[in-house]
Amino acid sequence: MRIRKSMTVVFAVAALAAAGCGGDVAQQVLTNEQLRGEILGVIASHKDLALQTVDRVVSSDTLRAVVVDHLLRNDNVAKQVIVSVATNPEALDMVLGAAMHDSTMRVHVLTLLKGMQMANAK
Repeated sequence: MRIRKSMTVVFAVAALAAAGCGGDVAQQVLTNEQLRGEILGVIASHKDLALQTVDRVVSSDTLRAVVVDHLLRNDNVAKQVIVSVATNPEALDMVLGAAMHDSTMRVHVLTLLKGMQMANAK
């Protein structure tokens, strides 16, 4: 079924490109909600294509910040990011390093560490 749907989208895009359809494919994707939904569905259902799309989207500094903020507003995504960071020593080092560059966050991190030391001493 996925192959059939994928082929439908591919043929639709090809037909739009070949026929001209009053504009280029990008314009059709922007203005045709059904086509856009089908294309996004195909992207979402193929891991490699989804990852290529993410890589392209976050390659821009300004768009990267918007995407990260958007993703972190989703509780499930934010939890997954936190678990990934918490279980990756290099990622955790990056977070702590970034926090230590800000004086307010440095105090907060040190307070948390002191609290953890006191809790372990009991």
